[in-house]
Amino acid sequence: MKTCTFTLATVLMLLLLTISCGCNQEGPEVINLFAQQDSTPPKLLGAKAVDSCTITIRFNERLRDKTTSLQVNGVENTNFLNNGEVITLYLTSPMEIASSTRLEGRVEDLWGNSTCFSLEVWAHNPDRAEVLINEFSTKGSGNNPDRVELLVTKRGNLAGITIANGVGPYARDRCILGDKEAFAGDFLVISFQEGGTGVQYHSEHLGGLSANNGCITVTESPDWESTIIDAVLYSNKSTTTYGGFGSRETEEGALMLYQERQWDSPLATNGIDSTNSTATRTHCRDSCKDTNSERDWYVCDTKGATFGAENSSFPYQS
Repeated sequence: MKTCTFTLATVLMLLLLTISCGCNQEGPEVINLFAQQDSTPPKLLGAKAVDSCTITIRFNERLRDKTTSLQVNGVENTNFLNNGEVITLYLTSPMEIASSTRLEGRVEDLWGNSTCFSLEVWAHNPDRAEVLINEFSTKGSGNNPDRVELLVTKRGNLAGITIANGVGPYARDRCILGDKEAFAGDFLVISFQEGGTGVQYHSEHLGGLSANNGCITVTESPDWESTIIDAVLYSNKSTTTYGGFGSRETEEGALMLYQERQWDSPLATNGIDSTNSTATRTHCRDSCKDTNSERDWYVCDTKGATFGAENSSFPYQS
């Protein structure tokens, strides 16, 4: 028994010496023969255009360099650098503002586990306007549909700014703003429901916002990992399922907003109180306060909605 053990140890040691002493211009790769081999494929964490000609693609582990293949809008692109967990891709022509690029590829980790992916990457906006959610309604009617109003707080271009009903992967509808210059003090009104007149922008599905419990987010672009610019969380504070939000998607969205420091609490009891709101009693931001909490908001008086103009100064008295 002792002889067998000694023989096995000797063989393993010789094998390790052979690997470490072999001719390899890139340097020896040390392999732990006693470790369990990784069988999990690399996970795509996100992709983002950092300027008009450069896209970064992030994964959760180091990748093999020579087995990576990428396509941009269906055409192979070999002009990239593999920096371990991050691939930096250089485009042959710049992306136009307010446009997206189809990115497809295949990557392998160091153990040979592979992942294929396909996604749209939105163009970088170097002069993005800054905005805040200023007014919204969630109990719309034919003449007064569900709407979200943005206030421009700093001049810039609107291209790519995305207003969504929900958060990240839980968003159910959205509106992507186009290539247009906006100035501080401008009001932008987005309708999330059919009806009404004179609305500047419309969401893709016009399915309406959740009446009592929900999240509204504004992000830099439509990319699924895009940075959140502003958000609101609202609740009727009486629903009993899914932590008081009525759905798993809203509950998860509330947690994401809290983790991203876009709301001060993940609890339904700390959302904006939607109980007294109606189609004409809208939620209004109080004097541009932005503490990411319900303290920034009030419900205006009946027929006090002012979409496209300064908020009503008369709060609803229950």
